[in-house]
Amino acid sequence: MACIHFEENTPVIMNILEMSNSTIESPVCLNVLRLIQLTGRLAPVLIDHQHKPKCTSLHSTHSRHIINAFQSYQRQNMGKVVVKLFTSISPYETMHDEICMLAADTRVCMLILPFHMQWRSRQISKSANPIKTLNRHLLETTPCSVGILIQRGNLIRNNTLNTLSFYNVGIIFVEGPDDREALTFAMRMADHPNVSVTLIRLLEPCNKSINSIDRDPDGDLVHKFKVDYIEIKRHDYREKIVADSVEMINVIRSFEGCYDLVLAGRRHDNESPMLSGLTEWHEHPELGSIGDMLVSPDSAFDGSVLVVHQQSRIGVGHDHFQLGSSIYSQINTMEV
Repeated sequence: MACIHFEENTPVIMNILEMSNSTIESPVCLNVLRLIQLTGRLAPVLIDHQHKPKCTSLHSTHSRHIINAFQSYQRQNMGKVVVKLFTSISPYETMHDEICMLAADTRVCMLILPFHMQWRSRQISKSANPIKTLNRHLLETTPCSVGILIQRGNLIRNNTLNTLSFYNVGIIFVEGPDDREALTFAMRMADHPNVSVTLIRLLEPCNKSINSIDRDPDGDLVHKFKVDYIEIKRHDYREKIVADSVEMINVIRSFEGCYDLVLAGRRHDNESPMLSGLTEWHEHPELGSIGDMLVSPDSAFDGSVLVVHQQSRIGVGHDHFQLGSSIYSQINTMEV
């Protein structure tokens, strides 16, 4: 499921959808939820555009443009992509409840949320603070994994990925379930012929791997990437030894001009020397240490960022809707 606050969110979501490499054998179902703040004393409204295709007085011109864009994309990719369109008109204070219930009802495995700040023409404009609060509520309550999307650079172009365009994707891998979720998503992108994926694994000096495979979930998934993709010339795998937070910052700075999209997990072991002290300087805790560094004013990285948070709680309204619905456990057929 992808939430959209403004029409400007549409191109980058469509590019993420295209990069997800939907095929007849492995289709993608995308639920698009247009979010509109409710003002006045009207009751909240959830519109299912599959059952109410005609526009009503509640729809703005922007909403019609968003609906038309995704319906057109579905027609162009018939059999590979299913797009379901919804509009939620509710107060920001309760909007997270509406989103969580729809996510549970439609059994999505990932919820993509636009970051509350947008970069336009090298200028940073902040959206209303309620959007930031909404994202933080959803990180705590959503029944599925969450990806917070910071949209910049090439991904905000109006045209979707095609035979004339090529995107470089980087994945920063340290450890833990969030990183595994991000890497699994990147591996799906790696199957797209116009996407290049580079996996950068950050290791502490004592954990340097030399011709060995760690028998753990992190090592197993990294090994799968190396076996399945490293022989494909457009993909790459790198290991970097990072002793402390200063070296971590230098690694992040090296990404300048290299990637159109970087994926990173949100949570890591804060006791790790490579992340030590970084949480004290967080400007945006919802992005985690690495995501916060990538969007920091001190960072020259100008691509988009997807920060992934793998949910570990039971879904809202469905006791049986658990972590098994994550991307990590559903590599073959993904619903986002």
